[in-house]
Amino acid sequence: MARTKEHGSLTGSKRYKAEKEAKEANSVGAKAKKLAEQAGTVLSKTPEAVATVGNAVNNAVNTATTTAAKVSGAVADATQLAQSYGATGYQGGYASGAITHNTDAYGGVSFPTQDFNGMIPSDLLNPQIELQATEEQLTNGLAVYAGARRAQQLLQAGFKHIEEIGKTKQQYHKAEQSIIKAATEGVKVQQEIVRFDKQNIELDVDITKREQSNEHLKQEQIKLTGMEKETSQLILKIEAQERKRDAEIQSIDAQTQNIIQKYLKDTINNG
Repeated sequence: MARTKEHGSLTGSKRYKAEKEAKEANSVGAKAKKLAEQAGTVLSKTPEAVATVGNAVNNAVNTATTTAAKVSGAVADATQLAQSYGATGYQGGYASGAITHNTDAYGGVSFPTQDFNGMIPSDLLNPQIELQATEEQLTNGLAVYAGARRAQQLLQAGFKHIEEIGKTKQQYHKAEQSIIKAATEGVKVQQEIVRFDKQNIELDVDITKREQSNEHLKQEQIKLTGMEKETSQLILKIEAQERKRDAEIQSIDAQTQNIIQKYLKDTINNG
């Protein structure tokens, strides 16, 4: 059945418009807006209403997370099943005890809330938009945003400069390490040169000791030659003494024979 168009409506259906408004009223954004308004009203009345505001915020968080809880139901069921069988997960010694669950999706950054429903007119032919700005507000706002953008550019340039300094410092330390390693290798070379010199000195000492041993050998050989000569001379002396004694003995024998012969001759002549 074709819908009957009505004046003042682009959709031509009151039912469609009512359903749309009902959906928008029941949306998460509308509920959050309503709760925020309630919280602001309570805060403006009494300081003792902080607890009520906390409850309202908790209700908003619970409402906003209902859909996520339903989507992750299977995972929760599996976790509960694992825990019922004694599965406790990783229990390593280096597990950090400082880990906390954070429900803030913005990481602590204050993000402005904006009601976009008030920006969209319900009747495009007869628009009624509450959000308005004057020419002065536009000029001042654009100037502020331009200055803020320039500040952001300057901050980004400063951070990039600091990043380049960090890279330069890294290269500096790498170069410093390389120089130290080169100096260390130079010291090792000097140590090898000293070891080489020590070996040469020890070689010269061994050569000197060898020459000393050679000279000592020569001295001993000279002593041996002198002792050999003394031995020869001693032999000659002993032989000469023996010949002298032999000559003396022969002389005594000859004298004895002469005396005997003379005695015999005298005896014969006198007899």
